[in-house]
Amino acid sequence: MKLKKIALGAAALALIACGEAQKPVPQVAAVTPNSTDDQKFAYMLGAQFGLQNFSNLPWQTGEGIDEDVVVQAFRDALDNMKDSTHKLQIPQDSLGVISRRIQNTMRERYLKTQPDSSAKDLADAQRYALIDSLRKALPVNPAPAVKNEKVTLPEVPSEQQKFSYLIGFQFGNQFYGIGRQFETEFDGDYFVLGLRDAGKRVRDTTFTMTLPDDTLKAVGDRFMEKSKLINEERMKKAKAEEEKLKAEVASLRGDTLANGMPAKMNFKVKASGITVKGEDLSAFAGKPLLMFYFSATCGHCAHAAPQILEIAKEFAPKGLTTVSIASGGNNKPGIRRFIDDAKFDDNISVMWDEARQFGELYSDGYVPKVYLVNPDGSYKQYAAFEREKDDLKKEIAELLQGKNVEWKIEVKKPEEPAKAPEAKQQPKKEVKPPKAKK
Repeated sequence: MKLKKIALGAAALALIACGEAQKPVPQVAAVTPNSTDDQKFAYMLGAQFGLQNFSNLPWQTGEGIDEDVVVQAFRDALDNMKDSTHKLQIPQDSLGVISRRIQNTMRERYLKTQPDSSAKDLADAQRYALIDSLRKALPVNPAPAVKNEKVTLPEVPSEQQKFSYLIGFQFGNQFYGIGRQFETEFDGDYFVLGLRDAGKRVRDTTFTMTLPDDTLKAVGDRFMEKSKLINEERMKKAKAEEEKLKAEVASLRGDTLANGMPAKMNFKVKASGITVKGEDLSAFAGKPLLMFYFSATCGHCAHAAPQILEIAKEFAPKGLTTVSIASGGNNKPGIRRFIDDAKFDDNISVMWDEARQFGELYSDGYVPKVYLVNPDGSYKQYAAFEREKDDLKKEIAELLQGKNVEWKIEVKKPEEPAKAPEAKQQPKKEVKPPKAKK
């Protein structure tokens, strides 16, 4: 598990409450001899995340970390992951912008810590000392005092608050993801306890952590072993599910095209309704149909989604039906967040390939995929939507005028291996028998 890597992301709002007095956050977590391994592990994660990032990020970015904002963003992120209606104080697209800006700053500051050519002959110890001195010379905006308070960000947060909110947001997403890896939900309060202790250790190296290093290591080792066992079981389960899925879709495949894909859309394929009711795709059969297959975690899908909506709006009055199908690896909260971000409306129905049948039949594992389907179920796949968008719109217009779309599939024949050039045979020399000696 890559537990220590933090992907920088994007915006944070401020520490000022909107007209209400801020109240201390009640500390409900406490590590005791009776604490469970899950609680200790959550504490360990908070301690690891905090020790590494509170120590390194300030000099890398030039911003001291506002610990209270980090904790608030962590809690906001967890709430958002569990319930998509819980809004972040800074939208994810804004966080992305901030992330890119911070990464640029980190690159610039890193270059300033690299010795110039005059130091090329220095010994390693001297070189490291020079780098350390250059690093310490870089200015850092000091972090504010820790108040252990809830935080409501102002309308215009400072850069430090944005940066800190970003860090906490990413902590929350990683913490939630690690819980899913272990098929459980770890207690975020114990993570916060470890994070707070890490902050105290960074500010005061004499501070004693609630759990000593050897205990943290032992907990980490136990969970690494647990992770191995879970992964082994998961692989066995996945293999069994794959075999079951192949058996299920065998009867749905029908005739195949030259590339091995089904020749027609089978609307009996299972799909769970998200914005409409349904257990399969039968409601979309027998009509000119645009299908958008996506993943809620795919950046290219997020970029394509608004364009699909534009096409759906343009052609819906002329008789086009549009359905978006989320791939099987998604979950409902993630799909709903994607829908909200893409601003999908009634022009697009959204289904979920929960049983993974659609992906098994009509996709190669890559998203996004776009399909234009004739009323008889035959179809054309657009694997490169961005390049093919103009062709797609042209063919939608033709389809709505009664001309079926055609998918001309060119399957390359395997090249025959080149024959090695035949070696030229040299003419045989006549061998004369040796003369007999007299």
